[in-house]
Amino acid sequence: MKKKIRLTTEQKKLVERHLSIVYWIIRENISVNGSVYGFEYDDLYQEGCLWLCHAAISYNAELAKFPTFAKKVVRNGLISYCREKCAEQKHFIRLAEDETGELLNGYPSKHPPDTFTSRAGTMEILELLTSATKDFKGVSKLGIEALALKAQGYATSDIAARYHVPPSHVGAWISRASQKLRDSPSFLSGLLY
Repeated sequence: MKKKIRLTTEQKKLVERHLSIVYWIIRENISVNGSVYGFEYDDLYQEGCLWLCHAAISYNAELAKFPTFAKKVVRNGLISYCREKCAEQKHFIRLAEDETGELLNGYPSKHPPDTFTSRAGTMEILELLTSATKDFKGVSKLGIEALALKAQGYATSDIAARYHVPPSHVGAWISRASQKLRDSPSFLSGLLY
């Protein structure tokens, strides 16, 4: 249980006048994700307001203006909160689903996957990605190559080891390539068939 926060009347007014700081810190620095526990907007806003209260309590007018000080406190507090929530997520058990949406519980699925359709789909994806590499270069091309390797079942860490880069680089490549592919008329026309 967290310790109760007690504010003076002056501190309460300071917090009330600067509630918009919490909104802007979330908007500019935090990824709201309603599908992850603790990352819904309301949870983040509530936590940000608590940090705004902490800022009001520890504020010293001789050192800085309140908005400047509060932005730092709220931002750092929310980042710490997000790190804690991410660490908690590691302890959750993820329930896997098969292709039909049935939960996997160690028993074979009632509906075995159609391996031919699965392989044919993978081959089509690989062919489409291979043809798209001709239209791109640099990071986008690396991202398309990484997407092709992922379609073949490689993990991000395996792809990173292959290219001798950190896994975060591979993620950035894939993100860039995905963005470029969404804007590519030739790639999108290949998806229609």
